[in-house]
Amino acid sequence: MARWGTALLCSGPRPRAVILAVAGLLVTACSGPPSSTHSEVYPQVEFPFDRAVRKALAEVPDSKLFSVVLRQVSSPEPAWRTEVATKDGTVHLVRIDATLGRLLSTAVPADQSPEEKARTAALVEAAKVLPEEAAEKVAAKAMEDPRFGKVTEVRLMQYRMERLVWSVTVAAIAPEKTHTYQVDALSAKVVDSRTSETTS
Repeated sequence: MARWGTALLCSGPRPRAVILAVAGLLVTACSGPPSSTHSEVYPQVEFPFDRAVRKALAEVPDSKLFSVVLRQVSSPEPAWRTEVATKDGTVHLVRIDATLGRLLSTAVPADQSPEEKARTAALVEAAKVLPEEAAEKVAAKAMEDPRFGKVTEVRLMQYRMERLVWSVTVAAIAPEKTHTYQVDALSAKVVDSRTSETTS
């Protein structure tokens, strides 16, 4: 489970405090002179990804997370698109309001072949690290980089066809930037990262 905590990252004679929320971890970092950008990314997202994951898992008994993605981020009503998989690899799509946490819809996509189900079941079963643990590992990077904002995507995938990872994406305080981290789903080690432009 994600844990709440605080950390102080300040240096210089007159530090300024900025609160960053990543995977349920509150981080207090230092900033320079006041900027014209907001200090909080996607302020309308009040229901974080880890709570959306727990809600989706509760809707589909005996399931595990496959992916969760924040959608409609530019609208007043953003939503979490969550995919959870049962033991046989059947994926259930659960949509959750990202502001109030209301259940919006549940569905089982019809185009799931036996091969796809088998692959999904194998991936989910092989993951030993929980998605919340992967996000917490990424949150620890906020101790090194004050540009962090909010987790917007967590996805289980094979990275470069050889390593099972949780791909964790964070929308940064710096405008129009996201940081994506590949966290080994067996060891919880961050094995790679990249920065890209934000897309709505």
